Parts: sequence; structure tokens; C-alpha cells
Amino acid sequence: MESFTYQLVFFLIIYIKYGHTYPTGAPAGVCSTMTPSHGDSISTQQCSTKYGIQADKTQYYTNETVRIIINGTTSSDTFRGILLLAKTQTGNQIIGTWRIVSSTIQTLACDNVANSGITHNSRSDKTSIEAIWTPPATITETTTLIRATIVTTKEVFFVNCFSVTLTARQANQSTNATTVAANTTTAATTTAAPSTTSVGVNISWTYATGVTAVKMQVTNLNPSQYCALGLSLDQEMGEDHVFVCKYLPTNTVVMERRINPSGSSPPVLASTITNPGGVFNITTQKVENGVIFCEFTLSGFGNAKRRRRAISSLSQTTSYYPLIAIGNLDSSADLTYHTSRIPLSPTVQLNQAAIITYNADGSDAPKIGLMKAHGIIMIFTWILFVSTGVLIARYFKPVWPGRKICGKAVWFSIHRALMTSVAILTIIAFILILVFEKGKWISRDETREFAHSIVGILVICFAIIQPIMALFRCAPDGEYRYIFNYVHAAVGSAALVLSVVAIFIAMFFTSFNFTVNKEWVIILVWACWLPVIFFAFQFIELYFKRQESVGKKTDSYDLSYGNGIARDNPTEVEPNPTKDRIKIIVLLVHILVAFVLSLALAIVIGKT
Repeated sequence: MESFTYQLVFFLIIYIKYGHTYPTGAPAGVCSTMTPSHGDSISTQQCSTKYGIQADKTQYYTNETVRIIINGTTSSDTFRGILLLAKTQTGNQIIGTWRIVSSTIQTLACDNVANSGITHNSRSDKTSIEAIWTPPATITETTTLIRATIVTTKEVFFVNCFSVTLTARQANQSTNATTVAANTTTAATTTAAPSTTSVGVNISWTYATGVTAVKMQVTNLNPSQYCALGLSLDQEMGEDHVFVCKYLPTNTVVMERRINPSGSSPPVLASTITNPGGVFNITTQKVENGVIFCEFTLSGFGNAKRRRRAISSLSQTTSYYPLIAIGNLDSSADLTYHTSRIPLSPTVQLNQAAIITYNADGSDAPKIGLMKAHGIIMIFTWILFVSTGVLIARYFKPVWPGRKICGKAVWFSIHRALMTSVAILTIIAFILILVFEKGKWISRDETREFAHSIVGILVICFAIIQPIMALFRCAPDGEYRYIFNYVHAAVGSAALVLSVVAIFIAMFFTSFNFTVNKEWVIILVWACWLPVIFFAFQFIELYFKRQESVGKKTDSYDLSYGNGIARDNPTEVEPNPTKDRIKIIVLLVHILVAFVLSLALAIVIGKT
């Protein structure tokens, strides 16, 4: 009996010990305090830099989800327990629901609300966990805090140390809150992009005991703008660590850590890659007396094994070139292509104190102008000039019989003038984009830009080949003239089709951000208009074909005449004034449509 009593006492001690550590998940009763009940003698620890929390976005709509990742700085920084909740900033109310991604976690019913929290499901060591948060349909506060309590052992846990701030893009708080959100949206979408020429930036940091404390102060930054600090291994964009300070139209400031994958591709959240280097913790994000303050710390730089990767981890001992970028936010508070950027030297290191000052002077404006000029020239050239030249060559040879321009048939003179202009303008536009890119070819990582460059170079080659081919063509009655006729027509048609493809791809460039307001619909209308106008002309030809008879000789050569040889006595047709007038009217309609679409695209690019 005495032995059984000892065994029972021993069992109860073990049971109480593990029961209080909750190895299979936190109880719902701790949701309010988020503090583990591991015993009265055990208290929360000082915050550690070994762990971090990140979100895939910092602003959200109520119909979106937010992916949350909690991980250790290195592979040896593991944890066993987790409690993850979304709470309103002011009312501390638990909101939203969760969906698990990692197999080591489970949902928790806080306040008897299913799936309102996340906790662990075993006491196994974890290097990271991932979960998806869905906001409620009705937002009572625009600011939400995703808080995490991390437990490593029974005695070691961290409360109120790890959180990320989310902002609702549209809140349904009350009548006043709704009005503010509506006014904000209008300002973001209809106001012209503000100037960055007077923005002042002051960035400094200090280093002590492994922690780099960074302070960013930005003056004269307007709502719906951002200022970013990039740390680059060279003085060019691409494979950089970026820290973005956003000034939202709601008069709030949001700080983000991002990675610039390559070239002009938009920076992505650092949480999308494994171990970007160090733990990023925001300490201040506010606007005060018109000055934007973004402050954060970088710490916990472990000696993880180096892996083959596109972007190297951020390091406190590596020398970086600081890059400053200032740009505008779109209507969804996402980054657009910066309007001002400059690489600063000398290099800096995060383990050495540094001060960086910068006054935006619009130094990138001329460069951006080169890209815009390239696009505008190509649009007018290939939408207006080329299509008109092709239509005239194909359907207007019998029109204006007997009339000459510089001793040549009217249709030929117009066609030659248009297509010569096309070749010249295309070469000019190509030189402009070469200067803009500093003679470098687009990286394959920039998928859309690279695809545009391949299609574009084919169009340019065809545009140059066409006049060269025409210079060396044989006489109209030459035995092999039909070969030129077919090849010339095939190359021209291919170039026209490829130009539509190239322009359409350009509409989805990340630097233009046209996908939000659907400007690509303009080129879609053009792609539909082309077959319509060719069908209209073909219908006119077929309709009047039966009424044509042998008549006055014209300067027309049929590509498919007999055995394909252009003869001394070309096809003679009787002039049909009614047919000619209809074709001229349809051509004028086409020119008007092409000009309007070209002008619309040019305006869109000019305002970007």
C-alpha cells in the first residue's frame, strides 16, 4: 500500500508538471492575457531576437487573407509552444478566423469562437510555423495587431514580444469612418502623382551588442507616396534588401521589409524567402508635424550555413551601397515604379554607425522620359502608321488611277513614305530604350519585360529588313518578282501581328502597373479592331468584284496572277467611283480609330 501511494504521488507530480505546460496546445482560457500558466514562480522572459514574425501584406481588404509566418533566426533557434491571435489595437478584441498551413499547429476556440486562434499540437521542436488569417466581414478598427506568444521550455517563454501591424484598406466602423475611407480611395485614384522634387531624407543608424538601430526621417513626403532605403552590393537595382516607409492616404505610416529580386521588378516581402538575414523589428512608424518617422532594429544575425541562392542574406559585416528611392503608391497602397532614385556612396556597413542624407532632385526624370518616349513612338508607329500603310498597299492600288506623286502611283508613294517613316521611328525608339537600359539586355527573371524584348527585337528586325528588301527588288515585270511580293507581304503582316503582341505584353509591365485600372483594355480593343477593318475591306472587294469589268489600265499587280509572274499587261479594271469612295471613307474611319487609341495609350504612359 505504501509503495502504491508513492507511485501515485510520483504520477501526479509528473502529470501536474506536463499538464501545466500544455504540450498539446494552449487552453482557451489564456487567450485574453496570452500568458502561459506554467506556475506562479515562472514569469515571462525578456524579449529575444532569436525569433521573428512576418506577414505577406500589411494592408488588406476584408475579402483577402493574410499569411503569417513565425520562425527562428537560424535552424538552431527552435520553439515548442505557440499562441497566435489577431486583436484590435485599441479594444484588444480577438477578431477574424484562422486556417492552419503547418502540420505542427491547430486552431483554438477563444471565447467559444471556433478557429479564432492558433496554437501548437505537440511539444516537438519547431523552426517555423505558418497560418492564414481571414479578417472579419465588418471591421470595427482599421488597425489590427497579430500577436504571438512563443514558448521554448516550461521556464522560458516570450509574451508581448512579437507582433505585426495590419491596416484595413476599407473600414466599416461607422458613418464617419466610412466617409474617411471613401475620401481616401478617391484621393488615391484620381489625384495626379505629386512631385518628389522637394523630399528630404535623413537616415542614420547606431550599432551596439549585435543590434543595428535604424532611424528614417522623411520630410515633404505626400500621402500615397513611399520612401525606400535599399542596400545593394553594387550601384544598380536588383538582388537588394529594401526597407520601405509608406505614407498612406489615411495619414498613417507603415514600415515594411522587402527584397528586390532583380532589375525593375517590384520588391517582394522579405517573408517570401528563407532567412533573409537578421530579425526585423519595427519600433516607430508615425507622422508628426509633417515629418515621417520610420524606425526599426536589425538583430539576430546568425552564422547559418551559406546556401546557393539568388539573393544573399543581409549581413552586418558586408559593405553595401545605399540606394534611396521615392515613388507613389497606387490605389491599393502597393508600390509603383519610383520617380526618383539615386545610388549613394561610399559604402556602409550595418555594424558601423552611419548617416545618410538625400534631397530628391528628380534626377531620374530624364531616364524615365526615355522609356516613355520609346513607348509613345512605338505606339503611334505601329498602331497608326503601319496599319494604314498595309491597308493602302493591299486595297488602294486601283484607286486614284492616272494620278502620280513624284512620278509614282499615289498608293505607292503614300505606302513608301509611311513605311520609311516606320523604319526610321522604330530605330529611334530602339536607341532610346538602349540608352535607358544602358545597353544591357533584360534579365530572364523579369519574365514580361524579357518576353517583350524578344518580340520587340523581332519587330525591329522586320521593320529594318522591309525597306532593304524593297531597295533590291526586281522590276515589276521580272520573272521572280512574285517572290518579293509574297515575302514582302508576309514579313510586313508578321511584323504587324508581333507589334500587337509586344504592346500588349508591355501593358503588364510592373513599372507601369496598368493591371489595376485596366488600361490594357485599350490594346485589346486594337487587337479586335484589326481583323474587323481587314474584314470590312475584304467584304467591299468581294461585293464589288462581280460589277468590275475590263477597263482602264491601273498600276495594280496581282500577287496570285497566273503562275505568279507579273506581266507587262497587268490586270485592267474599270474604275468604280462608288467603291473607291466607300474605301476612302472606311480608311478615314480606321485612321481616326487608330489615332484615338494611340493617343489614349500615349496619355496613359505619359501620366505613369
